[in-house]
Amino acid sequence: MRKIKDRIILGAVCGLIAGAIGRATNAIEYKAGLTDMRFNQPGASLFLPKEEAKANTIEGKIIASLVNNTMVGATGTLITYLLSATGRDKAFIKGAGIGAMQWISIWGLISRLGLTVKSNKPLTHILSFVDHAIFGANIGLLVSKLGDDSLFPDSKIKDEKLPLIATNYNGPKKLDIKTGGNKL
Repeated sequence: MRKIKDRIILGAVCGLIAGAIGRATNAIEYKAGLTDMRFNQPGASLFLPKEEAKANTIEGKIIASLVNNTMVGATGTLITYLLSATGRDKAFIKGAGIGAMQWISIWGLISRLGLTVKSNKPLTHILSFVDHAIFGANIGLLVSKLGDDSLFPDSKIKDEKLPLIATNYNGPKKLDIKTGGNKL
């Protein structure tokens, strides 16, 4: 199978796949009555009044889809860069940690600003935490499997690695005392 060599594309693809799994899990929890919150509601509440965000309108669904897909793609890219910097070992745990931090930022910090729709069920927040941790863990696993070996600093592979941040740095320049300029 051909592996993905671009970190941003890899992160976006893995984020979208893991996000689809997470939204499906949330939909099952919602239909089972375990939660009264769909993942699309907080996204829609950023741009719509709370009543409209909770309603199932076409505008709300479009806005929620844009917000959610942007967030899962960005989270995938963040996890990709994390694994590129630290290696693929324990990708599941590293991804779960980022997913948990995302849950804290979305459900904790942002909700304190009054931007999200409130839930009436305590289990909603617990399930949301678990869903976000699993979401991040899935991204970690997908990135480690779909990413090209050159993206990761694994000790087992000795080939040349792509730099985490591309630079054109060729080492320190020496000052040419006679002309006052830099000399390569």
